[in-house]
Amino acid sequence: MAIPVSARGAQTRSAILQAAYDLFISQGYHGTSMRQIAQAAQVALGGLYNHFTSKEAVFEAVFLSFHPYHQVIPVIQAAHGDNLEELVQDVFRGMVQVVESQPDFMNLMFIEVVEFKSVHTQKLFTNLFPQELDILQRIAGSYPEQIRSIPSPMVIRTFLGLFFGYYLTETGLAPAAPQEFRHNSIQYFVDVYLHGILVHPESGQSSGSLKG
Repeated sequence: MAIPVSARGAQTRSAILQAAYDLFISQGYHGTSMRQIAQAAQVALGGLYNHFTSKEAVFEAVFLSFHPYHQVIPVIQAAHGDNLEELVQDVFRGMVQVVESQPDFMNLMFIEVVEFKSVHTQKLFTNLFPQELDILQRIAGSYPEQIRSIPSPMVIRTFLGLFFGYYLTETGLAPAAPQEFRHNSIQYFVDVYLHGILVHPESGQSSGSLKG
């Protein structure tokens, strides 16, 4: 039975994206040509241009197809905890696990930041922001008495800052750092994010749950 034209087109596109992903990871953006992508995907160069008009168009499709957000959003939606702190820790751990399962994606992020000044990331964020805001508002609605009156967009921004700060220091610094730099790192990051580093002025103790 013949494969429908639409299915063949989807298979070809998938092969192109996988080939391009592998080449961008191993050779970088400028080190990869459209001809190399076509050869690796086993399609004619003209066939490649039938799917993508330029190498940047290929990169954008690769970036969006392999972006961890596909797995991160369901992880956030499925997170649970008996209180807000446990919920945030579950979200944070899930996000870390997703990104750690795709370590090569950081190579694409480097290309995205250096070569394209994060233009594709900005477009993606614009599309995802309403969904992120909806998730945050549902979480806040479950714990209204525990969350300060902070603009929701700023809560999202600071949480993303927390996550990327953790991931970059974990991958870039932790392997060479002393044990104290790594011990209970996720718990500390979440605790400091939620409670800060200052001692509570009345009790003389931090409002967080971690002890040294």
